[in-house]
Amino acid sequence: MLAMWVPELPFQLAAAREAGLGERPLAFLNPETPRSPSLWFVNRRAKAEGAAPGDPLDLALRAVPGLRVLDPSPQTWWQAHAYLGDFLQRWSPQGQLGRMGEALVELRGTEGLFGPPQDAAARILRELRREHGWRGHGGLSASATAATLAARLEHSVERVAEGGEKAFLGPQSLRRLPDLAPRVHARFQRLGLRRFQDLQPVPVGVVAQLVPERMAPKLLAQVRGEDRLRLPLLAEKPGSSRHPWRLEPPRLPEEITLGAWCLQRLWGDARSPRRLALRWWDVDGEPHHWRASDEDLAEPPLLLSQRVEAAFRERCVRRALVREVELRLAWGLGQAAPLFQEERSRKLGRLEVSLARLRTRYPTQPVETGWMKAAEEHEAAYA
Repeated sequence: MLAMWVPELPFQLAAAREAGLGERPLAFLNPETPRSPSLWFVNRRAKAEGAAPGDPLDLALRAVPGLRVLDPSPQTWWQAHAYLGDFLQRWSPQGQLGRMGEALVELRGTEGLFGPPQDAAARILRELRREHGWRGHGGLSASATAATLAARLEHSVERVAEGGEKAFLGPQSLRRLPDLAPRVHARFQRLGLRRFQDLQPVPVGVVAQLVPERMAPKLLAQVRGEDRLRLPLLAEKPGSSRHPWRLEPPRLPEEITLGAWCLQRLWGDARSPRRLALRWWDVDGEPHHWRASDEDLAEPPLLLSQRVEAAFRERCVRRALVREVELRLAWGLGQAAPLFQEERSRKLGRLEVSLARLRTRYPTQPVETGWMKAAEEHEAAYA
């Protein structure tokens, strides 16, 4: 797979709009501290001259006289990041967007169209630079972690050969491991585990005593370069899934076992469905649509799948054959993580793991968060 990295994408966008910014120390103003202005994002040159994220604006301007402070434009950044996904769809249907300016793309199976992965990766970076002026780097490896760290070497395309992932990752600092919690890293530091090679020979049972047990196999796979990810479709948004069902041959509505099919999709993911929409098309191409209410989404999977089937039966009144059904789901209790995420959404996201365990243990009972239950009791008291 190919790991794409467009370093400092917000600053590249700003430099494209205004000539001369590319060679200056730059920073974006923090939009959440209007009374005491501070820096938010800082580019490399500003960091080298002494500025850092979170610095008060007045102190940063005195420390770095040539610093240019820009107004933030998060909507523009996220639109550009979303375009990166659209751009990569031209080369492969499978991929995953990460942090700002980061992406993973599966290039296996595209040799007949674009040649060997090394040539395809170089061509992708050239096209990105030609069309939008974005300077990117690539890393090629069967391991997602090795590919990501190879891209960080900032060569045009850095390739890690099959079987060489462990040796490549060995000298790397564990600080570079994606999504490693600071407290876990501090624990590793106290034990003398500072590089990938220090953790690679440790048995999974010992690692499970240092990190949450369910995380241990994944962590070891990452440090050993054995994480062979099956990337989702780039067309799907993070935290969502799309399940099409082509009916061959087309069937009458009463012949479609929609409840059982829907239940399999709901049980395939332990998270809570945040949105659920059902679409279907008749043989003459006429579309139909139904969306579950908040009350429906609070039900356990078995009852929710029955609600979906009942809604389908109620609305499918045309005596025409159905040729295609599609279920679209958005997962997670909180909203999709925005740039400025509310504290309530963060709390709901942290609750999701515990609620998933309860939902699996009690499949026929609705599992509700405390604030939902409190709201119901409050309404009942005033009814």
